[in-house]
Amino acid sequence: MDDGFSRLFKYANDFYSKRMGLVVIFSLPFVFAFLIPALVPAPTYVALGGVFLRTGSIPELSLLDILITAVAYGLSVFVIADTIVNVNIVVRSKRTLTDIQQDVTEGLGTYAMRIFYIYTLMLLLLFIAQLVLYEIPFQSILYPLFSFVLSFLLFFVPTAVVIDNSDTPTAIRRSVSMALRKPEMILIWAVLLLLITSIVTFFAQLVFSHPFSGYFVLLVNSLIVLPYMIVLQTQMYMEKYPLAR
Repeated sequence: MDDGFSRLFKYANDFYSKRMGLVVIFSLPFVFAFLIPALVPAPTYVALGGVFLRTGSIPELSLLDILITAVAYGLSVFVIADTIVNVNIVVRSKRTLTDIQQDVTEGLGTYAMRIFYIYTLMLLLLFIAQLVLYEIPFQSILYPLFSFVLSFLLFFVPTAVVIDNSDTPTAIRRSVSMALRKPEMILIWAVLLLLITSIVTFFAQLVFSHPFSGYFVLLVNSLIVLPYMIVLQTQMYMEKYPLAR
């Protein structure tokens, strides 16, 4: 690992260890965000600490079920967006010496809404792709590929919104630009997340029975894994500023 990545991980580790309590507190809404869609009357399932919708079961849903599911997912996405904003604000406050409480209050009405719009668009695109590719040959390859490309290009959207105060179109443009210039950062981040989540899942399955193992993973991911990964993601984005190094 070169000096650049060593510096990234050192900053993330130092920051997370020193501000872990505050980061975990701001990450508590993650738990509720992931539980909301799991508790609605929809064909959802828990895997690797996330909640997913079974597309093949959608035709079995009534109109009321679809509306409830849409509202639940919308609320969940907004809570996730706001939580990501808050963790980013904690990271940014160390560099800018700003007041966290004031930034969090302002972020709810500005940053969170911008990220919510972009994440909602992502979900709609993924949902449309699932429907279009349903029962099409190579669907098991095409959909993950489309999902990866979309997530890859929009990976830096939250940090672009919070760190640079970017509006929605600008955040998307900056995220795409950063992703294409530093693809190795995203790949390392994704591999690390997969590795950590897999280890947590393996441990949970050894200790707990189904479905408790899934919810244990969800809890650990929400309060420990994801907050750390967001800290690391933010530091990756700030690498474009020479003074941040």
